[in-house]
Amino acid sequence: MKSVKFKNGAIEMAANLHVPAGFDEKKTYPAIVVTHPAGGVKEQTAGLYANKLAAEGFVTIAFDASYQGESSGAPRQLENPYARVEDISAAVDYLMTLPYVDGERIGAMGICAGGAYTVTAALGDRRIKAVGAVSATNYGAILRNGWEGRDDLSGAFAMLENAVKARTAEANGAETGYYPIVPQKPEDAPNADLVEAVEYYRTPRAQCSTSPSIAPTRSLLQLVTFDAFHLVDLFLTQPIQIVAGENAGTRWISEDLFRRAASKDKHLHIVPGASHIGMYDKPDLVTEAMSKLGPFFKSKL
Repeated sequence: MKSVKFKNGAIEMAANLHVPAGFDEKKTYPAIVVTHPAGGVKEQTAGLYANKLAAEGFVTIAFDASYQGESSGAPRQLENPYARVEDISAAVDYLMTLPYVDGERIGAMGICAGGAYTVTAALGDRRIKAVGAVSATNYGAILRNGWEGRDDLSGAFAMLENAVKARTAEANGAETGYYPIVPQKPEDAPNADLVEAVEYYRTPRAQCSTSPSIAPTRSLLQLVTFDAFHLVDLFLTQPIQIVAGENAGTRWISEDLFRRAASKDKHLHIVPGASHIGMYDKPDLVTEAMSKLGPFFKSKL
């Protein structure tokens, strides 16, 4: 693995590039872009899956989103879904400059919101030949409908009001306001998945100094109205492998994606007993996810 930089417009992106064992720069390899969850960074689950895929023979790249981690951009930690999608195409741009990457064999996958952003990127970026998603989370749908898809829109309208109030305050000189993507304490979490998210992001299990798991309140203005799966019934024609935990509150999102995707080569694997966050790093669950993702990407790229 080596640290690399690439440009996404004015943003300098920070990434880790993983290569297979016995890597030879004179050969060409298929490559995969791996995108982290909202509030995450490349050193966490995205880096884990990138490393596992490299062991399967792929060149892989895990990057910090624009405004996040070690990538540049202000305000810090901005979670703009349109920027997140553009990040993925910028990572593909970078791979296309590497002489040892076969530009006709590029795939992309992501975890949680990163999986849904990957889907959005693949709709238009036809350089992406195969798509993977683990614990896919359509962030806009979660904010509109709740973690388990059962809420009404009253909370979404409140979030939009808070977002515009934050923008107005900041326009008048106030400091950037933030909200927690992941609760600060387990007792603040509304469900079991987010209790585990606190453990993942805020304890030594996966805590990282560049991953505070917060976002500017102004981010909600774009997020609440964003639908990562808009037009998947028309444009998501690439092969796709979806992996979700049986007990994940977000399982409905993976099932929604599987049902709606236009692809004639689509697969949904439900991991027995697994939670949403468990798919990020628990060895047995990651091994099962890789038992689907590895062969899938090998057969499609």
